[in-house]
Amino acid sequence: MSANPVTPVSAREKRLSLISRIIRWVTLGSLLAFVIAATALHTLGYVGPSIHALCPYGGLESMLSLVAVGTFLKRIVIGTFVLFGTTVVLSIAMRRSFCGQICALGALQEFFGKIGQKLFKKRLVMPQKLDRVLRYLKYVVLAVTVAMAWITGELWITPYDPFNALGHLADFNELVTSYLIGFIVLIISLLGSMVYDRFFCKYLCPAGALYAAIGKTSPYMVRVDEDTCIKCGKCNRSCPMNVEVMNAKNGRVTSAECINCNECVHACPVQGAIHTGYSKKAKIHPLVATILALALFFVPMGIAALSGDMQLLPNKYEGLPWFSTPGITEGRGSEGEESHEEEATLPAGESEEEDYVAINGYAPSDLRGSYTLEQTAELLNMPLDELYSRLGLAADYPSYASLKDAAAQMGMGLSDFKHQLFD
Repeated sequence: MSANPVTPVSAREKRLSLISRIIRWVTLGSLLAFVIAATALHTLGYVGPSIHALCPYGGLESMLSLVAVGTFLKRIVIGTFVLFGTTVVLSIAMRRSFCGQICALGALQEFFGKIGQKLFKKRLVMPQKLDRVLRYLKYVVLAVTVAMAWITGELWITPYDPFNALGHLADFNELVTSYLIGFIVLIISLLGSMVYDRFFCKYLCPAGALYAAIGKTSPYMVRVDEDTCIKCGKCNRSCPMNVEVMNAKNGRVTSAECINCNECVHACPVQGAIHTGYSKKAKIHPLVATILALALFFVPMGIAALSGDMQLLPNKYEGLPWFSTPGITEGRGSEGEESHEEEATLPAGESEEEDYVAINGYAPSDLRGSYTLEQTAELLNMPLDELYSRLGLAADYPSYASLKDAAAQMGMGLSDFKHQLFD
């Protein structure tokens, strides 16, 4: 315990701390709601980005695919690269602030963690040696997904990704048939977070591993004033990642596990004993740090949106010109699901004209394999009997069947099957 006089946190600092925490939780909650709502609309057949477009990690896999096989990964669009680039810059500037201030899956785990605290009071204590070993698992996952993206040129992790499963909750049939393992990992992560905070973040998240590695290059970190610290341990207990804050070597929290959520700063009862910043003197107030992290994330995306480069939809929609994407060609993804593959023609030039005529504003790439025949007919504003005729289906074939199942019934690939509607 410090022998020096200490000053309790002032009422003003407590108010600012509360504002900072409110901004963080409102941001996390809003982004989580947006991801769930937007991907549900996409899954149900309305205009909206897919879960692949909203995951910045796909940008890394796609760039590796470009180098390895000469094409971008299927189901990855321009906005994904903007997201990825933004998170890399944020990691260099403010370490894992994306994980602590922005990530929707991280937010969901923290929400479940809060529920668990109310229900169970005490938290699970993981043996330190076991915890240290398990934390390296996410780096193994990172290495495997990077290697598989390089080798296969596909989003190999998709069926096993809990974030991807989160984006398919609106279609339970597709969820359990195509993304069952990812759904199981999601359930385990959320239930695990009820007794042990941010379970997936600590042990399995490849994106977190990537940002942790990049963040180690940043001088930004949590710092402890050893002269005023009273060793109460509140900082350690408040950390959702179980980082050792109180006894940080030389007062510098250099752990790659820190997600820069500022909870330790908010929990400290002593004025100035814990702060964030780029040096011992260059302190940044947690409220300013939160706003700065959000600005570094959202401002570049806003600029990209205004310039027409923040594209999250894989097709052209009438009335939404900023979503137009040249150079997108139809491909086939895993599990027979339709996807999009951008041809890597460098330098970029004029894209070739599509070989189909859009129907009611829709292109083949807009029709998901999970859509029923009846739903497809409604989307295209086409009589059901005409749709059956174009697809070569018998009149008594059930209209509730999915395009994916109908294509399999006809012994065709989904992409070729859908194109029959536009010939």
